[in-house]
Amino acid sequence: MSEDFRPEWAVRLETERGSRGWGKWDMARRLYTAVGIQEPTTLQVKGLARQVARWESGRHFPRDWAGAYASAFNVEPDVLFPPQPMTQKSQSTPIGRVGQSPSADGGDDAVKRRALLELVTALGAGAALPTDALSTVLSGIEEALSERADVDVNHWQDCAWEHSRAIWVEPTGALVGDLAADILALGTALRRESRWLARQKLLRSSAEISAYMAQELSDMGRIRGARRCFQTAIRAADESEDCGLATWVRAYHAARAAWEGRDSTAVARLIDDALKNAGGTPSVGLATALQTRAEVLADQGDADGAEEALVELRRVHAALPDQVTADHISPRGWPEDYLRFSESFVYSVLGKTAQAKAAIDQGLQLLPPERSGTRVNLKLMRSLSLVHEHETSDGLDSAIESMQAMPNSTARRRIANEIIRALPDERARALPAARELRALTAGV
Repeated sequence: MSEDFRPEWAVRLETERGSRGWGKWDMARRLYTAVGIQEPTTLQVKGLARQVARWESGRHFPRDWAGAYASAFNVEPDVLFPPQPMTQKSQSTPIGRVGQSPSADGGDDAVKRRALLELVTALGAGAALPTDALSTVLSGIEEALSERADVDVNHWQDCAWEHSRAIWVEPTGALVGDLAADILALGTALRRESRWLARQKLLRSSAEISAYMAQELSDMGRIRGARRCFQTAIRAADESEDCGLATWVRAYHAARAAWEGRDSTAVARLIDDALKNAGGTPSVGLATALQTRAEVLADQGDADGAEEALVELRRVHAALPDQVTADHISPRGWPEDYLRFSESFVYSVLGKTAQAKAAIDQGLQLLPPERSGTRVNLKLMRSLSLVHEHETSDGLDSAIESMQAMPNSTARRRIANEIIRALPDERARALPAARELRALTAGV
């Protein structure tokens, strides 16, 4: 959009920012401060800086951030965003005064924005998860599943991809604000998009991002919120008619449920649902479901069943496309280190320490440096093997060192509990190191 055709408010936004010597990232940080988020993540700042560029181009009005802009610039809202005359071009998307509803659902949007801020603030402060706020944030996607909607589909595919890369390398909880904001915006995008092919892509992005939100909440110990997000993710994936994605979301849900220690019957039902959806076709979802089955059977002491599941898992892994097995970072990949991780867990839980140590060493060699959390989890499995070998003190000491190296997560809590469960007797369970490990495991 040229300078001549940019709205007055868009030119004003760029002018106000430039006069203060602020770059777009500076502007993003000040907008977050204006809404009460004092320490946004790098990914949050990056995403909002991109929005700043779009707003200054005049292509999009910063409806959700208009008040924050006014606060950041210390300019009256009506001066920064004067009422716009209704023209033929603007009738479909009128811009009114700040705080007025620019559409019939503006009041609902305001509720959702308040819910987003409540959710992010509560999670950042370590407070109880406001389930009503989470439901409100997710409702945009769910309501839109039965509605029709004209948006930049590629933007949302890029967002889902960025989240898929970051979810394994950022600290626990670091992405929750970005994910919640994107879920809220995706609901609006879905309501506005009426083209079926574009809508399918938006639904895929919705399913992925909701699943990543579920992982973040699970790792933060917000289990009920995680399940709620998975329900939305599964529904969006089914609606998109992408069978591979629908299988992956189901398998991912089963995997997280197993790590959370949910009832074995419920986990088995989730695994069976994923396997049925996969239909035997090698895929990331099928591999994830088989991986979870092997780990659950090992946890139940079924060594033969776990080994059979590992054999099938190896077969599926060998049949996956090269681009899938070469992706070591995102959940869209299923590289060899995933296989070694599963073997490490199964054999360390079963007390097959020689096989466990061999798989752990291979997994650590294959892991990219960014996957520091997975590296810690493998080291915890090595500690579990030490306990099985009656090297109790060394196993507990190394487990404590590993637990202190990274923020707590669902997987680390689960493996640490396996270590505690493997302690040989009451005397070992009464050791100061055992008490310390239990305390670290209980922390979220």
